[in-house]
Amino acid sequence: MKKLTATDAVFIGLAAMLGAGVFVVFGPAAALAGAWFPVAIALAGLVAYLNAATIAQLAAAVTRSGGTYAYGRHYLGNTWGFLAGASFLVGKIGSAAAIALTFANYLTPDSPILTAALSVVVMAAINIAGINRTAFGSKVLATITIGFLAVFILAALFSAPAHSPLPAGDPVGIFGAAALFFFAFAGYARVATLGGEVESSEKNVPRAIRISLAIVFAIYLALGLLLSLKLGGELGNSLTPLADLATHSLNGVSPLSISPFAAVAALGSLLALLAGMSRTAAEMASDGELPRFLASKIRTGAPAMAEILISFLVILLVLSGSILLTIGLSSFAILSYYAIANLAAYRQPAVESSRPKWLNLAGLVLCVGLALSVPPAGLLLGFAILFLALFLRWGLRVLR
Repeated sequence: MKKLTATDAVFIGLAAMLGAGVFVVFGPAAALAGAWFPVAIALAGLVAYLNAATIAQLAAAVTRSGGTYAYGRHYLGNTWGFLAGASFLVGKIGSAAAIALTFANYLTPDSPILTAALSVVVMAAINIAGINRTAFGSKVLATITIGFLAVFILAALFSAPAHSPLPAGDPVGIFGAAALFFFAFAGYARVATLGGEVESSEKNVPRAIRISLAIVFAIYLALGLLLSLKLGGELGNSLTPLADLATHSLNGVSPLSISPFAAVAALGSLLALLAGMSRTAAEMASDGELPRFLASKIRTGAPAMAEILISFLVILLVLSGSILLTIGLSSFAILSYYAIANLAAYRQPAVESSRPKWLNLAGLVLCVGLALSVPPAGLLLGFAILFLALFLRWGLRVLR
């Protein structure tokens, strides 16, 4: 099987990050942070950068697929590795459900659940067909999305500013808003989970992570500043901020014209999400942390049984119909995942990396702080699911 190039990995990261988040998180985040909204974007970007550097640090030394699951097992022990893997799967199942629902709400608002479920089935089928088809699909979808956002940003720059600015807001709300924004940034982890399938992964995975994150941060910061300037106080009440910007700022452009691009971006993110989750589940299964049958791969190299099970769980969560709940759950679990990554990097022998250890500690503290700042429903649900996962793991080991 042909391995992924560095360019392939960059596009998988871009497709993963430029998904549903860019079309939905700006409104709820502005409602929490008010005029502090741009600071929340910068904080989320800082946390994402620290975590990306940590993942790059670890990926250079541990080249097997699985991301922080593999790093946690290597440097902290099997239980920490399991908790990282469980956090990743829980968080990304939540992300996939939110993305599928966003795709469906833009495309078929009258029957979102059915369309969301079908989108999961189609994207899973592409992944099962092979990782190189996933890379090609990610290139196409990411290119379309970046082109649209670039034209959209340039066009909106010349429109009139809002009549009313964002409210002053509460500085404490910065952390909750940053946690929501982290949902939109977190896609670069999907590059690390594909580590074993990337050419010269010790060099190309860290490079792909840095490049894709830098591109996406520039796009999100530009969009955030533009939305706060052009929509002002209306932004905090919007779940479709780009469509609202089209209505208020772009004369003659229907908000419905945004729907196809939102749908394409969501599909690109969903495609990369499912690929990363299935491979992490397969790695956990090969280590005995999940049922062994999930580790089996078909002729294309895809872990088909893991892909099918993950897709089934995503569809179950889609049935809730709640985008904001799934975003909160995703943010909590993924920030927990990165907290473990930073702890693993802190424990990494100094001879394997010259990166200062205080940066790992800074990433750890910020991840924990943002994880505890997500909306209460997502926080409680995330705690409950991860505790249940650890309990079931302990129970299964006692019975063996």
